[in-house]
Amino acid sequence: MPAQAAGTSQPPSLRELLRSPGYGRLLLVSALVGVPVSLAAFGFVSLEHELQHWVWETLPKELDYARAPWWWPLPALALAGLLLAPIVTRMPGRGGHVPVLGLGGPPTLPVEVPSVVLAALAGLPLGAVLGPEAPLMAIGSGLALLTVSAAKRAASPMVGPMLGAAGSTAAIATIFGSPLVAVVMMVEAAGLGGAQLTMLLLPCLLASGVGALVFTGFGHWTGLSIGALSLPSVPKAQLPDAGDFLWGCRSRW
Repeated sequence: MPAQAAGTSQPPSLRELLRSPGYGRLLLVSALVGVPVSLAAFGFVSLEHELQHWVWETLPKELDYARAPWWWPLPALALAGLLLAPIVTRMPGRGGHVPVLGLGGPPTLPVEVPSVVLAALAGLPLGAVLGPEAPLMAIGSGLALLTVSAAKRAASPMVGPMLGAAGSTAAIATIFGSPLVAVVMMVEAAGLGGAQLTMLLLPCLLASGVGALVFTGFGHWTGLSIGALSLPSVPKAQLPDAGDFLWGCRSRW
C-alpha cells in the first residue's frame, strides 16, 4: 500500500503560502489600506479629543464655572444614554462589540461602521466609556473590508479576517504612536500561533507602518492634537527597597 493515496496532496507549506501571488496581493492591499484608514482614524480621534475638551473644560467655563463641578458627570452620562439608545437598538452593528467580551472576534463589516462612529462620538466625550481603542479597531476593520467585495471574502475565508486585522492595526496605531505596539496588541487579540500568526503579522506591520508615516506627517502639517497615549514626564528610576520587595510578594500571593 503506498504511503500516500493517489489523488491526495499535502497542504501548502508556510513558505509556499507566503510566496503565493494571492498573499502578495494581500500585502499590497494592506499597504494601500494603511493610508485611508490612518487618515480616517486621525480625523476621528481629533474630533473626539476636541469634543471631550469642549464638554469638560470649555462648556463649564462658559457657564461661569472655574472647572467642571462634582455633579457634571450626571447630566453628561444621562445625555450619553439618550444618544446611545437609538444607536444600539436600531442601527446595524449596534454601536460595536460588547466591551465585557474583550478584544477579538469577527471583523467589523462596513455597514456597521456608522453605528460604531456615532456611538463612540456620543459615549467617549461624555464619559460613558474610557478609551477609543475598540472603536478605532472597528473603524479600521470596516474601512479595510470596503476594498474587498463580499463575494471575494466568501471565496477566500482568510482574506476578510486578515485584511480586517490589518486595517484595525493601522487605525489603533494612531493613539499608540508606534506600529509595533499596535501589532503586539493585535496579536494578543487574534489569539493565533504558528503559521497563521506569521501570515497575519506581515499585513498588520505593513498597514500600521504606512499608517504611522501618514498620520505622523498629517498631524505635524495640521497641528491638530489627537491626545495620543504618552507620559508627560518619566520618573527617575530607583533601586527597589525592602518595601517594594514585600509589596511584590504580597501581589504575587
